[in-house]
Amino acid sequence: MANNHKTPEELAREKIDLFLTNSGWDIVGRNEYNELLNACAIKEGLLKGNREADYLLFVGGKAIAVLEAKKAENKLNTEVAEQVQNYSKIVPDWYKMWQNPLPFVFMSNGQTLLFRDMRAEEIEYKELKKMLSPKELVKMLDIKEPYASLPALPKGLRECQINAVANLELSFKKNKNKALICLATGAGKTFTACTIVYRLLTYTPIRKVLFLVDRNNLGAQAQGEFKNYSLTENNTKFDTIYQVSRLKNIDEAKSSNVVISTIQRLFATLTGQSLESINDDEESFDGAQSEVISLENSTKTLAPDFFDLIIIDECHRSIYGKWQEVLKYFHSAKVIGLTATPTPEAYAFFNKNKVADYTFEDSVKDGVNVAPIIYRIKTQITQEGGAIEINDEVEKTSKITQETQTIKSKERTEYSSTELNRQVVNLAQIRLIITRFKEIIYSTLYKDREPNFAYIPKTLIFAENDRHADNIINQIKEVFAPEFKNGLPENFVQKITCKAGNSNELIRQFRNNVEFRIAVTVTLVATGTDVKPLECVIFMRDVSSAVLYTQMKGRGCRYIDDEKLKQATPNATSKDHFYIIDAIGVTEHEKKIPNINDKNQKEPFPNLARLFELLSHGNLQDEYITLLFNRLSKCANKGDKEELQRFTIIAGFSLHSFLEVLSDKIKNFPPFNDINEANQERKEALNPLLTNTIAKKQILEINAGFIKTIDTADIVIGEGFSKEEAKSYIESFEQYLDENKDKIEALKIIYNAQNITITHDMLADLQNQILTFNPDFKTSRIWENYKILNEGKGIESLKKDELTALTNLISLVRFAYKQTSTLKPIVRGYLSGFNLYAGQAQRPLNPEQTELLKVIAKYIAQNGSLSLKELKPLGDNYRLGIINIFGDQANQELEKLAKFIIKEAA
Repeated sequence: MANNHKTPEELAREKIDLFLTNSGWDIVGRNEYNELLNACAIKEGLLKGNREADYLLFVGGKAIAVLEAKKAENKLNTEVAEQVQNYSKIVPDWYKMWQNPLPFVFMSNGQTLLFRDMRAEEIEYKELKKMLSPKELVKMLDIKEPYASLPALPKGLRECQINAVANLELSFKKNKNKALICLATGAGKTFTACTIVYRLLTYTPIRKVLFLVDRNNLGAQAQGEFKNYSLTENNTKFDTIYQVSRLKNIDEAKSSNVVISTIQRLFATLTGQSLESINDDEESFDGAQSEVISLENSTKTLAPDFFDLIIIDECHRSIYGKWQEVLKYFHSAKVIGLTATPTPEAYAFFNKNKVADYTFEDSVKDGVNVAPIIYRIKTQITQEGGAIEINDEVEKTSKITQETQTIKSKERTEYSSTELNRQVVNLAQIRLIITRFKEIIYSTLYKDREPNFAYIPKTLIFAENDRHADNIINQIKEVFAPEFKNGLPENFVQKITCKAGNSNELIRQFRNNVEFRIAVTVTLVATGTDVKPLECVIFMRDVSSAVLYTQMKGRGCRYIDDEKLKQATPNATSKDHFYIIDAIGVTEHEKKIPNINDKNQKEPFPNLARLFELLSHGNLQDEYITLLFNRLSKCANKGDKEELQRFTIIAGFSLHSFLEVLSDKIKNFPPFNDINEANQERKEALNPLLTNTIAKKQILEINAGFIKTIDTADIVIGEGFSKEEAKSYIESFEQYLDENKDKIEALKIIYNAQNITITHDMLADLQNQILTFNPDFKTSRIWENYKILNEGKGIESLKKDELTALTNLISLVRFAYKQTSTLKPIVRGYLSGFNLYAGQAQRPLNPEQTELLKVIAKYIAQNGSLSLKELKPLGDNYRLGIINIFGDQANQELEKLAKFIIKEAA
């Protein structure tokens, strides 16, 4: 609305609203007030005597001030002052108040802002350059409530982030000191955390924050977000106000406001250990996998109350088991958990206080993330396993020493699909999957892109282990090299694992370097890592954990705008989905969510190396001897036969004979009472093995096993898109159409088969409403899912120049409403409709007029019925040309032409 249509009062109110919002006040109506609001100005606040204050100001849920608004011409004289002062005295009792009468009053005409502290003896009003903030009023009134100074939430947050911060602050106000924030991958958990930390440091007594990251490489990412965060009072960056550091030494921790660390690094610092040997990028890190860390009998370098607030990023990880004592030590700190994949363990740790729950499905609907499309590749060996035949060449590698030898197989050995890439590596199986991926990139997945292999979509491959990752990389180089005249670019494919070097730098390169197209990892890039241009995620390892699987596939879901995508992938157009290439069956089985109640709380059994160590030091109790017997029996029965023969030569006895003797002696062992006793019978039974260091090493090698690498033929036995996923997608789309068939004009016309022309504006409105409901309901995506669901029967694929046609919506809706059994684009058959129209034309058309109308007909077939005015994009020649042919009837003829084209295509 232009200013000249607004009253002077409305114009003044607009400026006063700006005074308030710029100083941290929310402006709400009386019915909009709720306990989530921190500092707010209620418009037309009720007073006694049925009067209304223009603005009643609240902090911490209690009224603190009144503001009277006048139009610009008002000089804010004594009469206005008396009015607002009176208002401060007649606030109804059903409002909570910090003081009664209210201590502060303001009056403004949108140009001048005056303030008076009613507690002061002087009665003069002070003119302010800006509105006083909630924090300033709280300080003036000396309010001790810790959260009273919190201002309104800043602009620039997503709705899910606003809800998370508001609900967290309310939870803290209610004295709940633990809270769980569940936000989908890509929804901005770290940015939300920055907002929380800034507000708590600035407006509450909190002064020291610990931000725990899952791995060290995520620490740099978090530090970058804190440093660049600028939703502050003066839009200055966070690190110009507060010191942020990654934990390196105790002095830096003491001088920092925000300390970023892994739990391992924190433990080492807390107990005065050296940080140089800390490996906190370990891919297999799981806090529950070994004995619980103890802080007993150690000098602590930090006091228990050192941190006021602890934020645990990726809190679904099992840091509560092994490392729980570290968190418990800082018992006075408030604790916030951030995760996209909450576990029962996380719920329990945070006392089931979930203050935000924003799911992946929510994020796709809001356009924050894009949804996956699953493409399955099945090979015979992947599904069924295979066999190492007699005389096959085998590369045999020790899992312990990594020593490799090439041998000829002396017997036929079968291997299962679960042993693939763990005990047996078949290079042909890896090569076949990579080959099929290369072949479908431009033939099936990205048919609309220029087939340039230098710009294949950025792809992340999950491998079974580091060795498997190396094998995958070698096969990628072999498969893709022929596509490059001058050889495969040096950085085309790289490994990102703990053993691959600087993971932070590798991830940065993968994100930004155009030459770096494929990254191979195990789990290092599975959690928290942000690579928005990533468009393909290939699973070449299976995953049983629902949490890990969600994190892994979530690497590909991040939305990126078109221009930034093109910077990373020059032949790309846009990212409205990503592909999961499932080469192992990970998408086809149920995943498990760990339950804290199911965990065995006992200390885990020692591994074989540890068991040898314990027994050698006299820990000869029955439990350990029985455990040794069982472990050695497994080696004897399932171990490598050649290595068992080698053991016999080294030890001077076979493992089977040692076990037979041990089995007989165990029956007659006297009781074990104490490690300091002689326990001679037990020692004599075990010493032939325990005192032979070389034999023990050989047993450890047999127990760990060997990787056998072969290269025998594999074949594809099935591939294609997931029908189950397509079915779910189409059901959701068709439900939307059914629920809106009487609400949206275009749907109403199609559903009722009305003889009404569907215009460009109707189609644009339909497209807008569909995408507003679900951004994943893009026309090309719906089309592709129908094709997958119907296995291509009766459905013609969209060509590159047909993808953006608005009229594709008409075809889709007709097909969804079962009005046609085939799905084809209207634009493809426009000539048939044009010929029918031309054949029934009342006036003959010369060749020039016919060609002109054909172009217009195709334009209509792409965009729906159009008026003369809407033909402008074609150029004046076409608009004037149709006027010359039809004169005053031009618009009617355009509508008639549209009916023929669209009806004929039905």
